[in-house]
Amino acid sequence: MALYPKIQSPCPYKNNLAAIMDGDVCRMCKRQVVDITAMSDDQRIALIKGCKDEICVSYKFPVRPAIAAAAIAAAAIVAPTAAAACSDPVEVDVVVVGGIKDPANVKFVEDPSDKKIPELPVVYEKAPPAKDTAIKAATGTPNSRA
Repeated sequence: MALYPKIQSPCPYKNNLAAIMDGDVCRMCKRQVVDITAMSDDQRIALIKGCKDEICVSYKFPVRPAIAAAAIAAAAIVAPTAAAACSDPVEVDVVVVGGIKDPANVKFVEDPSDKKIPELPVVYEKAPPAKDTAIKAATGTPNSRA
C-alpha cells in the first residue's frame, strides 16, 4: 500500500494550478511544491519527518473506474454530450495539493487504488520428472549404457 501524508491545509488554488505554478514554485505563496507521487513510502516519510517548517506537496493517484463511471453518469444528467464523449471507463488521476503545517504530527493515509488488485492464489506445477525417468517413459526401456 502506498502511504501519502494527509494534507492539513488544502491549496485554495487547486482548480487553477496551471495558472499559478511556475515549474515547481507556486506564484501565489512563493513556495516550492514538492511532487511526491514517484517517491517510495520511505522517501515520503523521510521528507516529511525532515521538515521543521510547513511544506507544500502534491501527489496524484488514480480513481477507480467505478468512481469515474459514477461521475460520468452524473455528468450525463447535466451535459449528455460531454458524458457521451467520456464513455470509456478509464482511470482518472486525482491531484492532491496542499500544505503540511505540522510535519512532526502528520498522519499518513493509504492509497485505496492499491486494493483493487486482489491477491491471487498460486498453484505450482509438479517438478519435471528426472531425465532417466523421462527416457524410460518415452522409450519403454531403461536407460542403460554398456
